[in-house]
Amino acid sequence: MSLTEILIIVAGAAIGYWVVSLMMEKKRPARPESAPGSESRPPDPPDPQPGPRPWHEVLGVAPEASPAEIRTAYRSLMSQYHPDKVASLGPELRELAERKSREITQAYREVMSARGDEA
Repeated sequence: MSLTEILIIVAGAAIGYWVVSLMMEKKRPARPESAPGSESRPPDPPDPQPGPRPWHEVLGVAPEASPAEIRTAYRSLMSQYHPDKVASLGPELRELAERKSREITQAYREVMSARGDEA
């Protein structure tokens, strides 16, 4: 190989690297610029909604849902969020599942007692 061929290969590789890096930069999401020397940390999660949510939002049904629809929604949500489902996972996930299942159960009992059905 001659010196000219080596230079052409090196120049082609450098140009190719530059083109690919430009393409990757376009796909990368924009990050906010931080002040020099400041630590970057993930954004704070949104504040939870103040006060308890209405029962129909917790259960994911319409306010005029039938008792059968309410019961089905309750059982479906409890099968997802029951604390026993995440017993082997970390304590944060167990606590989240316990809070969510308490909220679901409270909403279910509230609507069923208000309608005179058994909870």
